[in-house]
Amino acid sequence: MVWLALLGLKLPAVALLAVPALAFTHVSAALSFPAIVVLVAGSRRLAELSREAHRRWVGVGIERPYPPRPALERTEQGWYWTGYDYHRRRAMAAVSLWFNWVGRDPATWRDLLWLAADPVVGTVLLLGGLRAHAAWTRALLAPAGSARLGARVRQLTDTRAEALDAQAAELERIERDLHDGAQARLVAIQLTLGLARRRLRKDPDGADELVREARETAAEAVRQLRDLVHGIRPPVLTERGLVDALRLLALEHPLAVTVTADLPGRPAPPLESAVYFAAAELLTNVAKHARAGGAALSVVHSGGMLRLAVSDDGIGGADPAGGTGLEGVRRRLRPFDGTLTVDSPPGGPTIATLEVPCALSSPRISSC
Repeated sequence: MVWLALLGLKLPAVALLAVPALAFTHVSAALSFPAIVVLVAGSRRLAELSREAHRRWVGVGIERPYPPRPALERTEQGWYWTGYDYHRRRAMAAVSLWFNWVGRDPATWRDLLWLAADPVVGTVLLLGGLRAHAAWTRALLAPAGSARLGARVRQLTDTRAEALDAQAAELERIERDLHDGAQARLVAIQLTLGLARRRLRKDPDGADELVREARETAAEAVRQLRDLVHGIRPPVLTERGLVDALRLLALEHPLAVTVTADLPGRPAPPLESAVYFAAAELLTNVAKHARAGGAALSVVHSGGMLRLAVSDDGIGGADPAGGTGLEGVRRRLRPFDGTLTVDSPPGGPTIATLEVPCALSSPRISSC
């Protein structure tokens, strides 16, 4: 049972609390430093396990409050460290950095407070109800105040950098496609028409053949330009809205895809594009990896959230870290504070759900 599993996490906490007591009351004070390291590292590990247990078993998500580990930078004096002295000073700098990192972090002290109080308080609350225990755990182990603000700033910094990188990559792709595709064909049309003009009087039949070739090249250039525009923002998305764009996406899919939608308005154009291409990537994953016979796509808006789910009856086992494009979908949604969750047990079915906070501004333009 869930409460027994949560109760079992309190036994290592009791054992961990005995470490500093044993270190400070026995042979040498030299054991005090290892005891502190074990106590802090162990409390963080148990806190992480408790957060994961509440997310997986109770359905309560508790964010990590810790700032990223600072890097050990070499000072000007460091260039002159040699041999044993260099390694000794580097080790001392690493220890000092570690103590500053964990000692100045309020989350460290909250973890230690939780470690000391949870075996008693947590056990009493756990016997009273899982939700009361979850509220207690969240109160001490979730980010608070400056930690939450710092995490938000780091998240915004990361998403801004990702958005800029994605924009640069997209511009590079457009430039490359134009240079290697439509631009090259337009140059070929210009050369072909020049040859046709020279042959027009002496060899009308040959000129006519060159004009026909130029027309075929122009048609191919138009096709490539249409594909390029479709890759930036599909015209159906601009003209008909997200729902009809998803329906067209389903019709073009090699598998049978059913679409259900409840979208009483339209998101902002950038978000609309992000959700559309995220859905396209998820459906592409189904075709490539799922070995499915069919798929379903649903999109709804409620409570200020846009939710899109793609499910299939395939073999399951989708791993976001396995290179199946799921991490790319997460990066696409991150600038909009969107999330992607994947439920894909071995043997299936697989359900990928993305959620994005948004407001619908204009009435939807749809065929139904």
